[in-house]
Amino acid sequence: MKRKIYPILLFAYGSVLMACSKTDQNPEAPGPEKGRVQGRITDVKNNPVKNARITIEHTVWYNSYLLATSNNEGRYQVSLPGDPAGDWTAKAQLTKTAYGQTYQFDLEPEQTGAFNQASGAVRNFKWKLNGPRPGGTGFYGAHVDLYTFGTDLDLTKVKVSFTPFPGETLLIDGTAAASFERSVEDMAGTFMAKDVPIGKYTIKATYGGKKLLLNNRHADDASEETKTVVFGKYGYLGETEYNIEFYITE
Repeated sequence: MKRKIYPILLFAYGSVLMACSKTDQNPEAPGPEKGRVQGRITDVKNNPVKNARITIEHTVWYNSYLLATSNNEGRYQVSLPGDPAGDWTAKAQLTKTAYGQTYQFDLEPEQTGAFNQASGAVRNFKWKLNGPRPGGTGFYGAHVDLYTFGTDLDLTKVKVSFTPFPGETLLIDGTAAASFERSVEDMAGTFMAKDVPIGKYTIKATYGGKKLLLNNRHADDASEETKTVVFGKYGYLGETEYNIEFYITE
C-alpha cells in the first residue's frame, strides 16, 4: 500500500534533482551506474529529442518522484536518493504544438522494468507517432471515430483513406507525410480507424461501390465526401489520446 511522503522529503528530492539533473555530454551509450538513472530520448530516425520530460517515480511511496528534461543531445540523468529505499520506474513525455493544437505524447520505453538506487539504470525512450503501446494498452497513434446517421451501414466494412492536407508535407515529428488507408474496427463499441500518426489530413470513407458522406459531430458543417482532419480531444480520452469524430451517411 502506498504511503504519503512527508513534505520535507519532497523538498529534499527537489534539491537532489536541481543539483544532479545535468545531462551527460558523452556521446557513447552509458551503462548503469549505482545511484543514477540516465538515458537518451530519440525519434524514429534516431535523432535526439530535446525538452522531453522524464518522470522517475517510486513504486511504493505516494507522490514521490523526480523530474528531468532531455538536453540538445536528447540525454538526461538523475541521481537516486537512498531514502526511501525500494524501486523506481521511469516514463517520458513530450509536448508539441501544431495545427492549432497542443499535443502531449507518451514516449516508448526501451525497457519497462523497475530499478533501485543500488543498481542504477539506463532508461532510453523513443518518440513514435503510431504503433502498439507496451503491454497491450493501446496505440501511440490517434483515431477517427465513425457513427452512423440515418443508415444501417456495417461500419466494419468501411475503409478510410488518408491524404496529407495540401501543403502539409511533414507530420508533427518532422517525418514525411504519406497517403495510406485504414479499415474501420469495432474497438469496445466504438468504430474507428485507429493508430493514425498525428498530422493534418483530408479523408474519404468508402464502402464497396457506395458513396459515403461525412459530417463532423462537433462542427456545424455540411455532409461531404472529403473532410479535413485535425486531431483533438472528443469524448472520454486518456491524457495522451487524440481523435476526431464524424457521422457517416450513404
